[in-house]
Amino acid sequence: MRKKAALLLFYGLLAIAAPSHTQGNSPGYELEVDELLDWKRVYEHSGTLILQTNPADSRDSSRVASVGASGGYIVYRAKSSLRSFAVYAYGTADRAFERLRFSISADGKTYRSVTPDLHEDGGDRGDPPAAVYESRGFPSGTKYLKIAFTGGEAGSGTTPAIGKAVLNGPGTAGASKTSGPVLYGSMIMLNRASEESDSVVYYTTDGSDPRTSPTRKRYGSPIPIVSYTTLKTTEAALSGADQETGGKVSTYTYVPYPLTPQPPGLSDPLDDFGKTAVRSNLYLAQNDSVYFDNDGSRAARATTSGGMLLYRTDYDMTSFAARSFYFTGQPFEKLRFYASPDGQRYEEIVADGYPSGYPESNWQPYSYESSSLPTGTRFLKIELRGTAKAWTPQLSELAINRTTASVTLASSRSGNVVRAEMSSATSGARIYYRLNKNEDYVPYTGPIRLQGYNQLETYAVKDGLLPSPLRSYSVNASSDVQVDRFGQMETAKFAGKVTGEAQLAADAKADADYYGSLTPPRDRDKYGGLAGSAVKYGWTATGFYGIRQMGGRPVMTTPEGNLYFSLAVNGVTAQETYSLIKGRETKFEHVPPYAGEYKPAYLGTDNFSFFVANKYLKTGRFSTESDIYAEAIGRLQKWGFNAIGAYSPEKYGEEGRFPYYRMLPLEGMSWARLDGLSIFDIYAPNAEAKLDQAFAQSVAPHKDDPMLVGYFIGNEFDFHRFYTDVPKLKASSAAIKGKLVETLKGKYVTVEAFNAAWKTSFKSFDEMKDSALTLKASPAWRDMDAFFAAYLDDFFGTVSRLYRKYDPNHLLLGDRWITTTFHNETVRRMLAEAEGKYVDVISLNYYTYKLEPDLLQEVFVKSGGKPILMSEFGYGTSEQGLEPLLKNSAANQFQRGMRYRNYVEGVAVLPYTVGANVFNYVDQAGLGRYWQGQWGEHYNSGLVNVADRPYKDYLAAAKATNDVIYQVMLGERPKFYYDFSKK
Repeated sequence: MRKKAALLLFYGLLAIAAPSHTQGNSPGYELEVDELLDWKRVYEHSGTLILQTNPADSRDSSRVASVGASGGYIVYRAKSSLRSFAVYAYGTADRAFERLRFSISADGKTYRSVTPDLHEDGGDRGDPPAAVYESRGFPSGTKYLKIAFTGGEAGSGTTPAIGKAVLNGPGTAGASKTSGPVLYGSMIMLNRASEESDSVVYYTTDGSDPRTSPTRKRYGSPIPIVSYTTLKTTEAALSGADQETGGKVSTYTYVPYPLTPQPPGLSDPLDDFGKTAVRSNLYLAQNDSVYFDNDGSRAARATTSGGMLLYRTDYDMTSFAARSFYFTGQPFEKLRFYASPDGQRYEEIVADGYPSGYPESNWQPYSYESSSLPTGTRFLKIELRGTAKAWTPQLSELAINRTTASVTLASSRSGNVVRAEMSSATSGARIYYRLNKNEDYVPYTGPIRLQGYNQLETYAVKDGLLPSPLRSYSVNASSDVQVDRFGQMETAKFAGKVTGEAQLAADAKADADYYGSLTPPRDRDKYGGLAGSAVKYGWTATGFYGIRQMGGRPVMTTPEGNLYFSLAVNGVTAQETYSLIKGRETKFEHVPPYAGEYKPAYLGTDNFSFFVANKYLKTGRFSTESDIYAEAIGRLQKWGFNAIGAYSPEKYGEEGRFPYYRMLPLEGMSWARLDGLSIFDIYAPNAEAKLDQAFAQSVAPHKDDPMLVGYFIGNEFDFHRFYTDVPKLKASSAAIKGKLVETLKGKYVTVEAFNAAWKTSFKSFDEMKDSALTLKASPAWRDMDAFFAAYLDDFFGTVSRLYRKYDPNHLLLGDRWITTTFHNETVRRMLAEAEGKYVDVISLNYYTYKLEPDLLQEVFVKSGGKPILMSEFGYGTSEQGLEPLLKNSAANQFQRGMRYRNYVEGVAVLPYTVGANVFNYVDQAGLGRYWQGQWGEHYNSGLVNVADRPYKDYLAAAKATNDVIYQVMLGERPKFYYDFSKK
């Protein structure tokens, strides 16, 4: 390429440049390029201009220059309409680029001036500077472009020379609006040359050079134009953490119209405290302005105690807007505002707060506003709070009576279309919006119809007032919506479905009435046992839960020695209500943004709990994990439950308020984990020593806790897969496979003898270690029987011995068999025999339509008479769009309650059971619990739903059973039975 190589490399070849804000070569706008090799493409020019030719010039061998007095000009007449132009020029040593003037016309007679954007290049190897003048967006019918050469003496060479002119070409897309007049309050967006480039954009608005100026700012948010503005920008490459100075500068000049005087008010950028009447525990933070949208001075607290600012005016305050920043890595606590007419009587103002702008690192901008302060307000007090760190939040700026109210969005859906209406509380304000990260904001003229998933950024401005804070909304009009804004399944129709926030707020009183009407069973001791039964049966208190014999039947007793039947609720936590949002936003009608008041409802940045959010709407405060646990205790007691079961936060059980269960820490031991197989590898190197150390840390501290019922060893081990999967493991990654090969070598001695028995063809025992063994012959199955028995004895024996070493007081409750294991005859018998030697209780996670007393009796007998705890069971319905725990088990919550009664009372009358613990406290998330990603469990399993509304029909039945469980257990009343065959 022989023309302008250096310049075009920076700005991009016009024919392939980045998409601009013009229409380019769309119909009616024909691309025209004049290399100025001659005058053929010029419509008209003055006689004081000449063509300069220099074949040796590597940048441009042909240019037009002025050799006469000022007043030379070129006129272009577009073949079609003129939409945009780009003119390439080469400057003088004094960079006098302002000495070219541009104007446009529809008829070639009446011209109006335009101020082009100016993109300057310093030149290479000592070459004079170069520039591109660019303008676009001309009125329909424009056809003529006039370029005038001004300034300088004739022949002095002090006016730039033109090397190329392009009509209707794509632009360089630096700023969202071309230089010149713009409506007051317009927002200017700046773009990098390539969104994929590793660079940043700096700018100034005071006329200084953005490459070197101490006042330069790093672009991150749109720039409002409320006064005459000369905007200069440069793009700087990033090299690691260091930013190299940019080499090119673009200049944009904006003149806002109309210019209206500001009303009486106050604008405080908090560069000092000069505009405040009083302050306390505050200082001006002036560090790291890049994290605060270039704000170099903010009010921050000196200590974690509250900080305060007080403003006083001689006029009535009617509105205010405040901009703040908070660190997302710490708990979020809102600023608080108070208004007063006299500085004595203060009224708290509920300001609207929302994320406003783009976060930088972990710092999130957050705006507050109120457009209706109490009449006569003359004092405004602002409090900064936050107990975690003194330096968050920070107050960046405040405006009183000076800011346009932000945009609020109302939407209604019809089919797959959402009608979105925008408004501002400021009368006469203009509203602008940016849809799905488009290149610029556009005026709002009326309701817009949206389809699919949309992101809206909005602001409003009234002449004379500052533009409102930026406010963002997500609008999901996708046909893919499955979950509504309250976390309920979109298509489900059921009584009690929440349709508005006011219903949740009203639930607070409804809850008080409902729970106030319930009374706990009166015949219980403080541990949930049958009060007085210790005396009746001659049992003494031991201080811990234990197993005793009652007329030949094993039973559990409380620390006071009273009869205890465990009616625990598992999963008393919000953990299973969190669902993965990231990557499937279109499935949710609306999820509040992470950066804002709903941050406490997030787990990380990708997982959201509608349950936690709904409790906030219900009570006005976010419930902590501790709050949920404590609230559940009161509810469970009234419903007749007497413990908190597995997979609940154990640390709150330690507070001694309610009986609870713990898990031994085996699940967290990655060194004993087998890939894809839930079986604990007791043969892993140093397993016993590691278990000993873990039990010393996690078991010993709780050995004297009377509220602790006991420990589960694990949960739903894959023992039913032992025969099929363990022989296929590789000894290089699974010690248990090495132990199997070692055992077989010890029995058969030679590989030939092993091959003959197992019908295999291995060349050595070493070859077997990482090879899959198949069970083709009877000896193979018998050998696996023996190995399984040895493994079970080693596993349960080791765990039991080390457990008793650190806690001789509490019950060892087994490993919570999965139902599949229970139904495997061989595994069931071997497991019962092995565990019976080492545990106090056999625990089954037993989901069933009908109890199987014969199989349960077999476990009891094979274990040597160890009692059985149903450590997990439950039923659900599909009414709310969730999955039932057992399909077709219940059509509604009433039938779910009947299933509960049949199960629990049926278990209670069996002469070897000690409890039935139900799963769980809260329904699982509608699109699955978060740690299982896209395919997580989503069962109707809870006592309460996602809106924290109790399943009253279900719970009434559960309470009816819970309240009389000891009478049923002792045969003092017949067990309840609901015949589903007659439903």
